[in-house]
Amino acid sequence: MPVYQPNAVVGNSRVLVSLGANAEMMSFFYPHVDFSQNLHEGMPAVHFSSEGSSSGELVWTFDSSWESRQRYAGRSNIVETDLKHAPTGLSLRITDLVHPSEPVFLRHFQAANTSDRRLRAKLFQYLDLQLGEVEQKNAVHFHPERRVAVAYWRNICFAIGSPALDEYGCGRSSPGSSNSAKRQMEEGCLNRQSEEIGDIDLAVGWALDLAPGQRVARELIIAADSNELAAVERLNAARELGWEAMLRWARTRWEEHLSRARPLRIEPDLDEAYHRCLLAIDLLADPDTGSILAAPEFDPLFERSGGYGYCWPRDAVEVCLALQAAGYPGYLGRFLSWARRTQRPKGYWEQRYWLSGQRGPAWCSKEDALQIDQTASVLFAMGRCYRALEGQAQVSFLEEFWGSVNRAASYLVDAICPDHGLHGPGFDLWETFRGTFTYSNAAIAAALREAGPLARHAGQDQLSQKWEAAAAAIKTAVMSLLWEGEVFARGLNLENELDGAADAAVLGLIVPFEFLRLDDPGERQVASAAVEGLLKRLSQPSDGAELLLRFEGDTYAGGGPGALTTLWLARALLRLALVCQEGREAVSSYRARAVASMRAVLEAGTSTGLLPEMMGGGPGDHWAVPHAWTMASFVAACLLLDRLPPGPETEG
Repeated sequence: MPVYQPNAVVGNSRVLVSLGANAEMMSFFYPHVDFSQNLHEGMPAVHFSSEGSSSGELVWTFDSSWESRQRYAGRSNIVETDLKHAPTGLSLRITDLVHPSEPVFLRHFQAANTSDRRLRAKLFQYLDLQLGEVEQKNAVHFHPERRVAVAYWRNICFAIGSPALDEYGCGRSSPGSSNSAKRQMEEGCLNRQSEEIGDIDLAVGWALDLAPGQRVARELIIAADSNELAAVERLNAARELGWEAMLRWARTRWEEHLSRARPLRIEPDLDEAYHRCLLAIDLLADPDTGSILAAPEFDPLFERSGGYGYCWPRDAVEVCLALQAAGYPGYLGRFLSWARRTQRPKGYWEQRYWLSGQRGPAWCSKEDALQIDQTASVLFAMGRCYRALEGQAQVSFLEEFWGSVNRAASYLVDAICPDHGLHGPGFDLWETFRGTFTYSNAAIAAALREAGPLARHAGQDQLSQKWEAAAAAIKTAVMSLLWEGEVFARGLNLENELDGAADAAVLGLIVPFEFLRLDDPGERQVASAAVEGLLKRLSQPSDGAELLLRFEGDTYAGGGPGALTTLWLARALLRLALVCQEGREAVSSYRARAVASMRAVLEAGTSTGLLPEMMGGGPGDHWAVPHAWTMASFVAACLLLDRLPPGPETEG
């Protein structure tokens, strides 16, 4: 199965639809944004009639004969795709959105004839449905009098319709099927078959007969629910409300969302990207469970990765902390409630989960192979959340979370190996190496440092002292064993030998865990040297920007720079700028370097502004978009940038 990267996403936190650059519907997640993926293919196409002949040609919108441009409509999660078919002069604007609060997807086509001759064609939308992620045992039937198709599998039902339809055809998408809706489209005429079962597909169509300069609009609505009656009611309500009203409603919803964002005084392009990240992240947050999706799943068979459609606690922590700083504290509270419910009795969290809280497929599952930074990150977030509260809110927090804090902190303390004072064997955050790691030890020290005040306020002074002492001891061990004078080593291997490979994860000492105190001149000097030493071994310069590989010898996703690691670098540079004592020019240099790296990440994103986990060799060559952790890191970088004196491009 090919692995396709989306160029845009639309949704409402309960429905998530990913789109290709030419308006291909690549996925349709419902009833949650991680499961199930109900669509195998969802491609628009046009069948052009041949002059003086009954034959013609079907041209999918991903065909090279189309010129395309895709963007979000302003600061919203509404996607506009402009397509121009140069050979015929047909232009299409396809606008996609999801209802602000209900599982209803709307697609609006505007077709125009830009040529000087009459244009006759048929506009089609193809849907290869696999409701419940099941290829077989689906069913579809079409009701001509209501212009509605109903597809269903168990408790998932899609009602698919339009205010006006000229053609329809149900079929089977199985290879070699004689009645495939796709084959019907290729013949230029849908057969009006009204029902099918098994490996179903469906096509609907509209006739286009356009004089020069003429334009027409058509709409497609997909409403989802647990049964046919409810799904059709949703579709009819959307049809009665009308496209213009739905468009205004969606715009208002996203305007209200951004009205809560902390305003920044930074470069205009970075400010736009900051708001785009806030919009995109919201689509990946499940308001019902409180968990955060790492990225929309694009590799469900784990052919080129281990999949992305899950919640990694560590990723979610960074997302929620960035959102809290940007003016959205609710995400963190909801996530920590989810984390409290999913915590293992021994106090730890595992590698990744379904958004429901059930354990996801994992390979870091044995107790001596866990990613201990997952647990440390959650405890760190609990401390940061508590810090932001006051009065009775702190009391209520302790009442709800003290048991979880105690179990997590005790687990982390017990994981410290007396032989070297660092954590015992586990996997690193890249899910690649086993041993004890600088990043993970920094996370543990920061978590125990945050847990100390919670224990003290809970009346547990001895625990507080124990945890804070353990945090200090880990710091001593890291500095004595892992600092090599120019760089920090990755950690120790399973034989407790130094693993001196350069690894971008050591930036965790600076962001987010603040393991190194930059207000201390000695530790600030170590941090500065560590950043520059890391750049000597992992930097990949590009047009004046410093891009950062994940680690030496990395081959994942082509082995290119990481967007996430490059943003860690930018954040580290900005934190150094905030405490720089070397004068205005040094501060400006740090700032300029960080801005260049941030812009390089934007350049590696999609044409719609979504950011990837990994960057490839050129524009548009990216991996895992939209990536929640990367976009949260971009938000965090913008917030740091805002604390510095404005740059020369900053407005105002």
